[in-house]
Amino acid sequence: MSIRNIGFGILLASAIFMFNSANAQAQHPYCTQALTELQEARWVFLKHIEGKPMTHNEKEALRTINETMREINAASPGSARKQNYQHAANPGDDNAAVISHCIDLIKKAKEDLSHEDDKFGDGLRNRTMKNCDDAIRFVKQAARS
Repeated sequence: MSIRNIGFGILLASAIFMFNSANAQAQHPYCTQALTELQEARWVFLKHIEGKPMTHNEKEALRTINETMREINAASPGSARKQNYQHAANPGDDNAAVISHCIDLIKKAKEDLSHEDDKFGDGLRNRTMKNCDDAIRFVKQAARS
């Protein structure tokens, strides 16, 4: 095999990967939007607990948000994978406002995910919607503790 053939093979494989990633993003815009909302919810929640020891419910809320984000990333390789997302808007210092904003973002993500066909991602919709419900429950419980 010549270097030219190897180079052509690598170029072809790269083009196919880029096409598939762009195609996945175009076919699943709701996953991309849900991921962005979950990243914002995670950021808001982390700002809320910043500097304090985390309770069990706070840990579980973050775990379920992270799990939902992981599921979306695994099933939708073309989705926007913005790591260390930081949103410019800050809900303020009021604990109730922060919790409410976090819950609203998770609910928006759940609504977006409800538009996905459940066959996509081997049942992604049902798993992520359950994770969103669990995250909301844990965030609410964390607010009470």
